[in-house]
Amino acid sequence: MGKSIYKLFAVSPPGLESFTQKELEALGIRGEMVKGGLDFKGGLEELYKANLFLRTATRILLRVAIFKATTFKELVERVSRYPWEIYIRPDVPVKFRVTSRRSKLYHTKAIEERIIRGIMQRVKFEPLIAETEEEGESVIVKVERDKFTISVNSSGAMLYKRGYKKLVGEAPLRENMAASMLLAAEWDKSMPLVDPFCGSGTICIEAALMCKNIPPGAFREFAFEKWRIHDPQLWEKIKEEALSNIRECKVAVEGFDISKKAIEMARENALRANVQDCTNFAQGSFPRLPFKEAFVVTNPPYGIRISTAKTQEVYRNLGRWIRENFSRAKIAILSPMKKFVETTELPLEKVTSFSHGGIRVGLYVGEILKI
Repeated sequence: MGKSIYKLFAVSPPGLESFTQKELEALGIRGEMVKGGLDFKGGLEELYKANLFLRTATRILLRVAIFKATTFKELVERVSRYPWEIYIRPDVPVKFRVTSRRSKLYHTKAIEERIIRGIMQRVKFEPLIAETEEEGESVIVKVERDKFTISVNSSGAMLYKRGYKKLVGEAPLRENMAASMLLAAEWDKSMPLVDPFCGSGTICIEAALMCKNIPPGAFREFAFEKWRIHDPQLWEKIKEEALSNIRECKVAVEGFDISKKAIEMARENALRANVQDCTNFAQGSFPRLPFKEAFVVTNPPYGIRISTAKTQEVYRNLGRWIRENFSRAKIAILSPMKKFVETTELPLEKVTSFSHGGIRVGLYVGEILKI
């Protein structure tokens, strides 16, 4: 009997799909990029590896059902045909997420009720309803022009919730966005990494995880572990192999912030991530460093808490600090406005943009090299 091949989807923030695609390719998985993620096919091994290793995705969906329906009666009948008993258990709560666009069935709560009714006809019990995906399982229903695409979320909690960040400051950077910045900067551990606005340490911790080759999903649980098709032996084998490849990080990863509280949070988060041995966090602003080559990857302050004039001053000082302190630097900066980036007087180009904390930000990368 051959192994089952599933239709899978790696959800990625719009604007960051290309980074997720490169990560999939590194795993030997070919994905077709669409807005909001990547379609790919695979068995349990590919599903497990995508959840364990992808740093930029937010969750991995398994497509259970794709069909057209224009009446509620038809919807219930179609849903009841699929093997929901594989994914849904009477003791595991389920969160339903429904969106509908340009379809005859548009009332999302009514659609959810019929989806549950169809599942009940198949599994012969009423699923427990969850408030959040972290509680157990989730079913994602997308309706577009009467076409239903129903998926189960194999990840459970969002993949950027690695499990190490218990302490955060204001406007924290999500882990998958920090990972995308590092990939954009082509962080290859060949030079020290510095974040002069480190906050609770996300960029530095993600860099250290990469440097040590620690899988981002190594220390968390996943929804697929409760499925009937889950293969614990295969899962343990994949995890053990991944953990056996963890290595020492032999390059400095340095984070600085003017806030003492932020530095305390960063140190605590690094300890939880098991990268305290290769990260250094210190209170300060634009320090003098003992090396002249570095990756500078940072998310400078902006937004409603800081004026435009103050923001431009911060960017101007950042640019001056990089130019004066480094003979070579690869740079990645997040910014909501091009004019702020221009203030740095650094050779930076926008490679993509995405939403961060409800604000549209650009990701700018570049390099300086003094001969």
